[in-house]
Parts: sequence; structure tokens; C-alpha cells
Amino acid sequence: MSKFNTNSNGYTLGFLAVMVIIVGGALAFISSSLEDRINDNQELDRRKKIMKAILSLSEDQENEVLTKEFVNAEYQGKVTGVLINYAGEVVEETIPAKYDFRKEMKDNSKAKEDKLYPVYIYDDNEGKVFVYQMIGNGLWDEINGFLALEADQQTIKGVAFDHVGETPGLGAEMVKNKFREQFYGQSLFDVNGNYDFVVYKSGKLPSGGKGVDGLAGATITTDGINDMIRKTKDNYINYISSAN
Repeated sequence: MSKFNTNSNGYTLGFLAVMVIIVGGALAFISSSLEDRINDNQELDRRKKIMKAILSLSEDQENEVLTKEFVNAEYQGKVTGVLINYAGEVVEETIPAKYDFRKEMKDNSKAKEDKLYPVYIYDDNEGKVFVYQMIGNGLWDEINGFLALEADQQTIKGVAFDHVGETPGLGAEMVKNKFREQFYGQSLFDVNGNYDFVVYKSGKLPSGGKGVDGLAGATITTDGINDMIRKTKDNYINYISSAN
């Protein structure tokens, strides 16, 4: 009876091939079994950021209030989402599950006039809040977030920011309440309806002036936030104007 030559190249290659199949199958199974959990966590994260922008809570309140149960209940009960085109027209009464904001914004084959944009509308029977999704560039990588406007579509109700790789203690401070709270209650537009909101470089905010004092030691991130908000206004201005 012949025996395998365990010292042969054929045996080694065969063994490696079998191991690749086994390990690949195991990884595929793990990935598939975790996919739903990953998707649920991503959805919860998106909802939590939207609620942060809408509710404008303090840091302590956010830590206490924004539980998974509260966020899901509040979102499902009071938030609706629509897709609009650049002209400001609603093209989808709900946001399709397959819609990917990041992919849509980064699709260089489409002009901004041909892209679709999500709008989240919060209604607690006391007034509506309109939430617009943002994406831009920081120092090292992508920055993103949500901008919430009061029913007048001019006054900032709140903001939520996130980033991929900004520097801890510098650009990464964009997520902190101390920075975000500067936006609350400010208007994006002047009395004539012209956009005049600025995130200034750190220390350059005019005394008693309108705008936000930028992040210390993070000029490029600050400029990125300023550009991101302005571009978000550009993307949604036709919808904002039609809603007033």
C-alpha cells in the first residue's frame, strides 16, 4: 500500500490548498454571521449622530440619554427621511436601504446636479428640525457629520461631527461638545438671505462676532469643517429655499 510522501512538493502544495479552502470558508462564515450585527451597529451609530444634532444636549446628557433604546424609539417615532435631487425636489419619500451617502458623494462620474441627497425631518409636534448630511476632508482623511436646522431653515439647532483619522487632542476635538456647542443658535444666513457663516481659524473669531472659533493647533481640520458646511449648504440650498 502506497503512502503519501510528506516531504514532496506535491504534498506541501496540496496541504496548503486544503488549508486555504478551510480557512477561507471559516472566514466567510464568520463574516456572514456578523454582517447583520455590523449593519445594525452602523445604523445605530448613524441614528445616534442624527439625534445628537437634533437634541443639542450637553456631554453629560448625551452619555445619559442617548441609549440604544432611546435612540431607536425616538428615531423611529419622530424621524422621517426623504431623498431629494439637486433642484430640491423630493424623488423618494423614504431613503432606500441600498442608498449609500458616502458612495454617492464620492462618485466622480456624477456632477453634483445629478446626485441625490438625504434629508432627515424630525417632528415632535412642537416644530420640525431638518437634518442634512455632510462629508468633507480633514488633515489626514475624511470628516463627516450632520447639520440640523430649525424650522426656519436658517438657525442651527445642532451639529454632530465624526472623522476617520484626525489627530487626537487637535483635529479630533471636532467631536467634542465644547466645540460643537458654539454652533447652536447661530444662523447660516444674513438678513438678506446670503450665506455668511464662518468657522474661523483658532483665535481669529471677531470679538462679539458671528461664527465659530476653530480648533487650536488644527488649522487644516478647521478649514475642512468650514468648507464642509459651505458645501453642504450648496448641496441643499434649493431644498432649503423652497421650504421657506
